[in-house]
Amino acid sequence: MSDPSGSSAGIPRATRLPFAPPPRLPSPDRIREPHVDPPSSSTRENESRATSASTTTSGALPAPTQPFSPNDASPIGKRSYYHSQSFASVQKPLARERQRIARLSMTGKAIIVQYDEFMKWFVPAPFGVEEPTAQLKALDFSAVATKPESNMYPSLVAALNHDWLLPEDKAISNASTADPNSKNKQVVDAGIYRRSDAPGVGKKTRWGYMELPIECKTEEVKQDPFDQKNSSGNYEPQSDIRKAILGQIMCYSVLIFDNQRRMHHFMLIMFGKNARILRWDRSGVVVTEPFDYVENPDMLGLFIWRFGRMSPEQRGHDPTATRISADSEQFRLMVERAVNPAVKVANEKQDDADDEEGTTSEGENRANIEEGDPNDDDSIPELADVEPVDGSDWETEDSEEASQHTGEDIDCEIHEAGAGEDVETTGIPGDHARAGFANSLKEGAICWRLRVDDVEKGPRYFLVGRPHFIASGLAGRGTQTFIAIDEADPQGPFVYVKDAWRVAHVGIEQEGKILERLNSDEDGGPVPFVPTVRCHGDVEKQITRSQEIWRLKNPGRSEECPLKTHRHYRLVVNEVGIPMSKFTNMQELVGLFSMIIDTHGEAYNRKKLIHRDISAGNVLIYPKVTVGENGELEEDRLPLLADWELAKRVDEPDEKPRQPDRTGTWQFMSANALRHPHKRILVQDDIESLFHLLLYYAVRFLPNNLSDVGRFMDLYFDGYEDYNGVTYGGEKKLVTMRLGKLTVPVGDLPLRFYLLPAKRTGKHKTSPSTSKHEKLPTSCSPSTLAACDVVSSPGSPKPSDLQKEKPLPRKPHPINKLFGDFLQRLSAYYKLYVPEDTDLPSERKSKASRPMKKMPQARTKGRKTLHARMEARKQKAVLEHPSAGNAATEQLTPERREELEVLAASVADHVKLSQLFTAYYWRSDWPTHDRCPDQLPANYRPKNERGLITIDTGMKRSADSTFEASGRDTKRGRSSSGGP
Repeated sequence: MSDPSGSSAGIPRATRLPFAPPPRLPSPDRIREPHVDPPSSSTRENESRATSASTTTSGALPAPTQPFSPNDASPIGKRSYYHSQSFASVQKPLARERQRIARLSMTGKAIIVQYDEFMKWFVPAPFGVEEPTAQLKALDFSAVATKPESNMYPSLVAALNHDWLLPEDKAISNASTADPNSKNKQVVDAGIYRRSDAPGVGKKTRWGYMELPIECKTEEVKQDPFDQKNSSGNYEPQSDIRKAILGQIMCYSVLIFDNQRRMHHFMLIMFGKNARILRWDRSGVVVTEPFDYVENPDMLGLFIWRFGRMSPEQRGHDPTATRISADSEQFRLMVERAVNPAVKVANEKQDDADDEEGTTSEGENRANIEEGDPNDDDSIPELADVEPVDGSDWETEDSEEASQHTGEDIDCEIHEAGAGEDVETTGIPGDHARAGFANSLKEGAICWRLRVDDVEKGPRYFLVGRPHFIASGLAGRGTQTFIAIDEADPQGPFVYVKDAWRVAHVGIEQEGKILERLNSDEDGGPVPFVPTVRCHGDVEKQITRSQEIWRLKNPGRSEECPLKTHRHYRLVVNEVGIPMSKFTNMQELVGLFSMIIDTHGEAYNRKKLIHRDISAGNVLIYPKVTVGENGELEEDRLPLLADWELAKRVDEPDEKPRQPDRTGTWQFMSANALRHPHKRILVQDDIESLFHLLLYYAVRFLPNNLSDVGRFMDLYFDGYEDYNGVTYGGEKKLVTMRLGKLTVPVGDLPLRFYLLPAKRTGKHKTSPSTSKHEKLPTSCSPSTLAACDVVSSPGSPKPSDLQKEKPLPRKPHPINKLFGDFLQRLSAYYKLYVPEDTDLPSERKSKASRPMKKMPQARTKGRKTLHARMEARKQKAVLEHPSAGNAATEQLTPERREELEVLAASVADHVKLSQLFTAYYWRSDWPTHDRCPDQLPANYRPKNERGLITIDTGMKRSADSTFEASGRDTKRGRSSSGGP
């Protein structure tokens, strides 16, 4: 590996990576006159505030109030309070669904203000510079307000491109040319860019560089995305056309946040002769009242004139994130680390005692690489094809565009992670982190140097490419995660950076502080299998401001502010891992779950913390690298319980909620919590979430008797009902808990899982290299079950050959009995302690989910290591087959009640549950190969998917929202994504 200090030794010329370098840094800012920043709460610590909002309507903004005191949960209320944006049953959201998702996350979070108020608070006059009033009044925008819409852009651009108006920027009409790096291919009508970053006229939209998106419409009323006559007071339009336009501009805002490191950003929308100016942040959007820019050209002109003289920070750019240029030493280091599969491991051996202390050693990597597109083809380049590159010789998709810039100034902005071909691992233990980092540098990525301000350790710097995870939606935490290089240890292990806008309400701790408690030697020592904090801290004083404007404009409103206070925050942990969906077989999954139960128990009993967000995105596999007895590197596949940001101390008093919505991931939340949104989250709720998570993987990756997997995922995981403006969980999950029985969607037929067909022998043999590229069956439904033998082993016959033979009888999978035992315990708890509901009208509207990647192959060495770990648990593990009865209306005798009490008590007993999973792990009938390809159809759409343009969401309502950027195991989009 070459010296990161600048030497190019070891980097041959005329070789090239499968990704392009980042663009050249923008030209240095010209010296500008100082500005007077608008009054802001960014200089205050929100956590310590609890004062009342000022009722004044002018002058400085009031000090932010804290509407909530510590507690676990509160009424769910509108669906917009669920911040999950993808769903278990739909893998590929359509454009209209993405627009709906964005709109739902912003329900009730728009504030309309007067033009003068907006300008005073957010677009201040430059200090010491006289405004050109006469020139502004002389502007002529009459040619802009014409039909058709395509005629508006050129006229607007011509009217704005004057040096006295935009001295350092340029307005560009984007016509209909989409950014090739954006999967959505969305195009905004026009935009203002820095002159050094502007695309050519009519060229593609550059979301990574746009300073001000501008959207044009022709109708003054019919196409106004905000309805100030709405009696509900939330300004949401009622017509489908206006709703669609609102979703459209919100998607543009999402693209700005996804492709740039932003605190906030502005937008201009023009409809007929009227215009509105918008300011978006992670709390909400502040919008001006419409003004006639033809009759009052100075109003539009003044905004543009001031905007052209605002500093990058005033425009919303994060000053702690610096773009990395292609000719920098940092980028050379990133390329070297990306193409070099070297692994740095401590020379000393790790004994079992060290392993059981958890993944807390400083030189390890963190797990949270989300899954990518399951539809990626198998033409992934081998490592031999991934070579270093000479930075002076790059190719881009648009050679004409590239020729307009210098060699390093390539259009490399992104929208979604995971685009294009993936770089595979080499098979070297721990190489998953290197491969993931290489994928983050693929062509289309912007590279960044991020600063983390740790209160105790001081500032730290990390080099990152494109995010591996981008939370969907607009309002909320806006989480993005990265595999990174620590500048303090440039040749050391890769680390994992989490960038989010945490909820900064009273009683909500930073996730890093929670992890520090879990990692500490106090209270019995570190909790095993949780991430290890490297550093963390709030990003300067970056706090959202929309919630302040809401309080200022609504002094007499009795309800709590629906907008949360969010504060920018970064967390770095040591471990880099993979999704739990990469399990090799169900036996491994059961073993990993038993250790997760122990981890949850130790956190609860010793550290007094409850996780409250068990989901597919937070229960992971950490491939830990160790040194074996023979001195060779080995990979130990451990579980990792991550994302503790919603965790809560169990000894806190029951007072008011900490934020105005339920927290958690909708798909995996307990039926009780979804049906009773006021209840406190208990151990039983988290344990039930583990049941739902195990079922989620079984339905997708085991042969079963479901004729429509998508339908089951929709009803069980995504189902919900609306009643009097409140969203409740669906019926399917609740009935399953009450009856203690898993059934197919229609009728009372039990849901069953099966083994893959027995391996056939004969002349049909294929080599491993051949089978790797075979087309696998798309499902393991009864009609295609015989073909699933292809996945079980490289020597399996081809599907076409199997179809000529009579299918072998299906054998039940041992997981059926574990589901039965586990479910009987949960059912007993529901019978005794969960009150019956009154009937609610069913208005189930299913949501979408994220895709999952190709199936991993079994790893023999990792299986042996897991066996060794489970051996220590084997003695106390005893299988029991309890029965909680099948009738929800069962009459309970004293003896029967006593039996149910014992079963129900085991739901909160981590030791007994772990022993249950351990006992099942050691059953002798587990197959080595039992996985099918993902059975959820890639293009599934719920049959009852009505009113797409009108429905809303709230809490994280997606299953793979846990994997929200490149598509991954989800939560009802991380159900309460805004979450604490």
